[in-house]
Amino acid sequence: MSTVEDLMLGLMAPAENVARDLDFSYRPAPVEGWPQLGTVQHIPAREDIFFDGDEARNVFEVLDGIVCAYRILPDGERHIVSFYFPGDVIGNCNLGTYPYSAQALTPVRVRRIPRSVLERYMAQRPELAQRFLRLAALELAATRDHMLCLAAKSAESKIAAFLLALSRRNAELGEDPNQIKLPMTRLDIADYLGLTIETVSRTLSKFRRNGLIDLPRATLVVLLDRKGLAALADS
Repeated sequence: MSTVEDLMLGLMAPAENVARDLDFSYRPAPVEGWPQLGTVQHIPAREDIFFDGDEARNVFEVLDGIVCAYRILPDGERHIVSFYFPGDVIGNCNLGTYPYSAQALTPVRVRRIPRSVLERYMAQRPELAQRFLRLAALELAATRDHMLCLAAKSAESKIAAFLLALSRRNAELGEDPNQIKLPMTRLDIADYLGLTIETVSRTLSKFRRNGLIDLPRATLVVLLDRKGLAALADS
């Protein structure tokens, strides 16, 4: 069985057998030669890159900064579907239109690649097509775990899992796993975890009082008790 088939079968495994951890793993650009396909654009903070329902003409690789994918619910509330970090690819869909909007949370540099160019290149490089299938499968798995987190975890458990997911990404990149930079606001975190901004702020303050974290400034969280956070995340 191929690696891709193994991965897709894993996605169909029963939910009770799946770890309910959030995943911000580093996923590097698909293949060598990829940078030659697109043009680099600079996006100011809080500017949308594309909107839900727009024709999906391009895919975007995040080079610098943080992007969020979001949808506006019928009641007008925003729900953040995912965060995208440097190395991640946005808009990797074959639905004809984008299923979500994408917004730069910080000043962002992206590589824009027309889908028509990408499809021609994939016809010449089968390994690129396989890589994109794997990226789509990994994103689907991360989305499922996010949904399980929203449905099954308490506020404290969600925030602990969120901090540990960012910590794991730091470790993958060779950065300090205990120094978590937060480029997103408390409201962004709340909209991602299905909480209110007050609950996010109150829970982070409680974590600090209990010696789990330190908050030197609003954009930095220092993990002091990883085991304690892991116990909360698993509760």
